[in-house]
Order: sequence, then C-alpha cells, then structure tokens
Amino acid sequence: MAIERLELEVSLRDGRGKSVTRKLRAQGKVPAVVYGSGIEPTPIVVESLGLAKVLRGGVNALVDLKGAKAIEGKPVLVKEVQRDPLSRKVVHCDLYAVNLKARIDVEVPLHFVGIPRGVALDGGVLEPLLRTLEVSTMPLSIPESIEVDVSNLGIGDAIHVRDLLLPPDVILKTDPDVTVTHVVTPRLEEVAAPVAAVEGAEAVPGAEAAPAADAAKAPKAD
Repeated sequence: MAIERLELEVSLRDGRGKSVTRKLRAQGKVPAVVYGSGIEPTPIVVESLGLAKVLRGGVNALVDLKGAKAIEGKPVLVKEVQRDPLSRKVVHCDLYAVNLKARIDVEVPLHFVGIPRGVALDGGVLEPLLRTLEVSTMPLSIPESIEVDVSNLGIGDAIHVRDLLLPPDVILKTDPDVTVTHVVTPRLEEVAAPVAAVEGAEAVPGAEAAPAADAAKAPKAD
C-alpha cells in the first residue's frame, strides 16, 4: 500500500540567525528549508502541529506544500528532522522537493509479521538484522512498509533480502544477499560464581583445608 498523500501549510521565512529562530519556536513554529528538484533552497516556516501530523504519516510521507506562492503545490519528502536533545521537540527540518515523473531512492521500513515456529515451539530467539530496505520507486508509489513474514522460520533459518516480495514497479537497491532476520538458539547465561562462593552453599570438603595442611607439612625455616 502506498503512503497517503498529505498537505502542509508553510510560509516564507524572513531573516536568519538564532534570535529569529528562537522567536519562531516560542510561537509554536519550526524553521525549515525546502530544496531539491526544480527549486532553489528556500527558507520557510511551518506550524509545529501541522509538522507533527506529517511526521505521524510515516518516514516517506509525500507532502504537498500550501500557503507560499513560490513553492505552492510542490510535493516534498521530509528529509531530515533535528530535535532538541532534552525536550525532543522538533527545532528544524529539511524538506526535499521531488519530481513526480522521476524515480527516487528511499529507505522503506520493514514490517515483521507472525511468530516464528522456532520461537513458539523450540524457545528460539528472532534477531532482526535489517530494519529498512533501500529501493527505487516513483514518488507516488512509495510503499508504506515492506512485509516480512517470519512465521515459518525454525531455529537456524534465515530470511534474506532476495526472499522479500516487493510491490510492482519497486526496484531493489539493497544487496540481495544481506540477511534480514534469523532465528537463533537462546544464549546460555554464564555461571555467576563457583558453588562454594554462592551464599548458603556448603563448602567442598578439603577445598579450604588443603593449603593449611600443606603448610603444616612444610619444613620449618631455621
């Protein structure tokens, strides 16, 4: 299923510098820049709530810009999002303008479905080794995710990139021999301490007495 197409209200941004961006953020707005196909890098401003809705649409949500005449109707992808390290609020984002008639390379999330029989029946552990897949596709056909059915995996079984079923017109870019996931035997925990060192355990007879006995037998120094 292709990702839903969204809209985002934006306005052109006047002025640069930290003081300008601080004022915008205090007003619930996020400074951003649009660049890419058929457009010069353009500083803009977006509403925090509107951007949050777009981000909930997925990593490859196709967004039509509204409100600024110079970039009205431009389809974009959210390319990069910068967040405050403490509050995790978005403080800046890059929007990449795409050509709807040209292919684009994107990273598509993998969606794991099912419970491996090696996990359910034999106590194995599923280890995902890949979380996204790089593909080439038309912007209007970007898949929301690519499904990985793991239900038939037993212990020691694996799924490789070449095993995945891609939507029509989506071309694989990731190495087909890369392992996506496998089911492994649980790792045994190492013994924490010898039996004699465990609280409440009985000492092994002779374990502590041996050094003393050896010392008693040793010849005394003159």
